[in-house]
Amino acid sequence: MKNVLDINDLSSSEIFSKHSENFSPFRKELLNLYKNYPNKNKIVTLLDYWIFNIFSLKIIYGQEGVLAFCESNCDNPQRFSFLYELSNSTIGRSLRVVNDSVLIFRFIAFFIRNITIPGARLDGIRAKLLNRVSRYLIRSVPLHEDVATKQDVFKLLDGMIGDYFSIVEMGKIKSKLPIVFFAEVVAISHERELMVEGSCASFLEFSGIENIFLLDNKLNVKGFQHGGGYDSFKVDYFVQYEKQISDLFVGWGFSEYNNPQHKYKRIKGHEKVDSAERKILWVEGSKTPSFYFASMPYYHYQSINKVTKSYIYNELKKGNIKYSNLYHPSAKSDLYDNFRRDDFLLSGRGASELLIRPSDILIFDNVGSSLIHFAIENDICFYKIIGRDYFNHFSEKQKEFFLMLRKYNLGFYDDEDGKFRDSMLVISSSEEFSLPSELVDFNQAVFQSNKNGN
Repeated sequence: MKNVLDINDLSSSEIFSKHSENFSPFRKELLNLYKNYPNKNKIVTLLDYWIFNIFSLKIIYGQEGVLAFCESNCDNPQRFSFLYELSNSTIGRSLRVVNDSVLIFRFIAFFIRNITIPGARLDGIRAKLLNRVSRYLIRSVPLHEDVATKQDVFKLLDGMIGDYFSIVEMGKIKSKLPIVFFAEVVAISHERELMVEGSCASFLEFSGIENIFLLDNKLNVKGFQHGGGYDSFKVDYFVQYEKQISDLFVGWGFSEYNNPQHKYKRIKGHEKVDSAERKILWVEGSKTPSFYFASMPYYHYQSINKVTKSYIYNELKKGNIKYSNLYHPSAKSDLYDNFRRDDFLLSGRGASELLIRPSDILIFDNVGSSLIHFAIENDICFYKIIGRDYFNHFSEKQKEFFLMLRKYNLGFYDDEDGKFRDSMLVISSSEEFSLPSELVDFNQAVFQSNKNGN
């Protein structure tokens, strides 16, 4: 049994505040250390995030977890936590490095002006070709240790976190430190600013994509939301780091700047809605390890909240309502084990968007589900069911959205006995039901129109 501290004994804000208290006094010194790196601010932000993760590993998993991570082949602490705590096979992988390719790297770097990373829009052949060239460029960045920088970073690490780790732990942590933090600047033959587009979560995985920050060109990063839930809660440290790396961050509706999502498309034959074929589908949230609590506390709370899941099950059971569960393809949660049904013989697996039709009704117990945006894109009716306490932690835009759903009996708290059931019985039996025009207009204005994202 792994040593996992009960998160009920923790405060995510206290963990982050303590980390910031340790890191902040050294930020100016780090910026000076990286003064010859044009992207020094992004490198320091990335180091900030990496140390936050190491600090969180120690608090949540103890020395055993820290050493296990440092001795593993996984460089992404979040992915490691799945393997360590849940025995999940999702361990992450680094980019395959291309050897003996300096000349090819310099050739590509001379001509390229735009770089795309995972999460970028790849509409058309030209964008896809740029993405292939970008991947090769990133994989072939020449990496050479700067011994003096390495020694200086190690000294700063001792000052920041040395009091929280043993000598053995500190030795392992230093050995695990990604090379981006002590490699030489990589010169290319022009001084033009390079534009980078894609999901900044890619940089936080430490798979090698972050090595482009070593280029001696200024990188202008346009970060895109890459899944559901962004800016749904007031506190989300992971997204906070993504935004700090971005020069411009573009969300799907709740951020300061937004573009319509491009992950999901309209269902073909969308206009053909047959209520006789209507299915009620409970979209399950994924199972997340305790480690996620440190950076995304309220998403984690939702993932482990059995009260809401029990409420949905009891409401459906009391109403004798048929339904099927759609469980997460890579992180199936055992918290739904006693609540699952498959009345529509879907088996619950595979790409959920291929199983959903416009006439279906979806149920969400996690406001971060990406499939909420699939439903919005296709004008599909869906419910949000939450614990009452979560509302106070919502961002203002998520509050507005949830209240709009409540206005039309599509949003409920998990202590409202009978209300969700009654609404479901009315809507599921109606042959003429369509989404209220006010809700459709709201979705159009918030999620489906460009708002300064360009």
